[in-house]
Amino acid sequence: MHAPADSPASTPDSAAYPSPAMGWLTVAILFLLYILSLTDRNIMALMVGPIKADLGLSDLQISLLQGPAFAFLFCICALPVGMALDRYSRRVILWLSVTIWSIAAASCGLASSFAMLAISRAGVGVGESGFSTGSYSVVGDSFPPHKVGLAMSIFIMGGVMGAGVVFLVGGPIVSAVMQGGGSVWPVFGLLQPWQEVFIITGAPGILLALLVFLFREPIRRKKTQIDEGAGYGEAWTFLKAHKPLAVATFLGFGLTYACTIGFQLWTPSYLARVHGWTPAQVGPVLGVTQILAAALMPVHGWAVDKLFKSGRRDAHLLWCMGAVLIAAPLGIGAFLVSNPWLTVVLYGLFMALVLAAASMGPTVVQVVTAPRLRGRVSALYVLVTGLIALAGGPATVGLITDKVLGDEKLVGMSLVITIFVVLLPSALLFALGRRSMRNAVEAL
Repeated sequence: MHAPADSPASTPDSAAYPSPAMGWLTVAILFLLYILSLTDRNIMALMVGPIKADLGLSDLQISLLQGPAFAFLFCICALPVGMALDRYSRRVILWLSVTIWSIAAASCGLASSFAMLAISRAGVGVGESGFSTGSYSVVGDSFPPHKVGLAMSIFIMGGVMGAGVVFLVGGPIVSAVMQGGGSVWPVFGLLQPWQEVFIITGAPGILLALLVFLFREPIRRKKTQIDEGAGYGEAWTFLKAHKPLAVATFLGFGLTYACTIGFQLWTPSYLARVHGWTPAQVGPVLGVTQILAAALMPVHGWAVDKLFKSGRRDAHLLWCMGAVLIAAPLGIGAFLVSNPWLTVVLYGLFMALVLAAASMGPTVVQVVTAPRLRGRVSALYVLVTGLIALAGGPATVGLITDKVLGDEKLVGMSLVITIFVVLLPSALLFALGRRSMRNAVEAL
């Protein structure tokens, strides 16, 4: 079976890119849906206490729900999605993805046990896997290489701002719903406040998924049509030919994301446990902080695009290496100071720097990969970095707190430890991959 008629799989690589207006409309819609994605993914961070109390869970179990329960299928499903993206309409795949995760996110509100909540979280992972992989492919084909960095930074900014929106809007929502107590819903019966929050924040995505049909399917910039039976062999061959770059991109960015996600999901608990802040306090403060940090992401993308266009073919890895090295002491200091407001300031500065990696990882994949392989290499990227970041980030913090330090009030020290064992090694990997990236770019 060949690619459908509306899928421009065999269009010559020399075909024009979408108009700037259409390209930026595409980014704007994906930006909005990415905010929704992170909202559904991270709202649990503001309800750790009530969920633990109602279901009798430990920090480790909460970490498993926030990390591995979501991440396993998020990563595994990237493989078939990557192959589908190189053959079929990416808009349809994106629509299905948003619809699936929204239904699953709302169904978290019907869970009455750890197992049921884990299954629903896995469903969220399934949907978000297709969205992430598909969006990388669409953005990569909507702009020429020397403009992808800025476009990808703005798109990824939506996801990071989604984490801020969780805190800024979700905090007051959670507080208001919690004060109202449980209520009886038609069909569903008695629901606890945290269950109501999941439904309220998850259900709107079922309608918002239709926004993907407002932009046009961008031309796949390929010289040849993909063989129906083509799998991942060619993608693996490409990655083996550029091993240092593959390790730097897959492992280096995965470790950076793991530390970033750990900070996002556990800083609210740190402020609550150590300084007694309520969700109504944590939400707006961390929300504004996260959004301000995310707002600087286009600066990273603009600067890297300028360096790349000037001939610096390893600009993405060089920039991220510097950002990580500057961010590390700020992240350490955030949880060693005694003033919570100083913690917030240092946390914001840390995030403003380390978030450079959030957009540069997908950008590297698009820039160094042959057009016919981008869907599959992007899928492998989502698989590996997702397993490392989404499963490892939250779970590592919870594991250190529960099993090593043995005191939930020492969660701040757990975050400090992750800087040394998770974040700093990524800077070394970025340094080791720079020559390989230059070679890969020149080989295209």
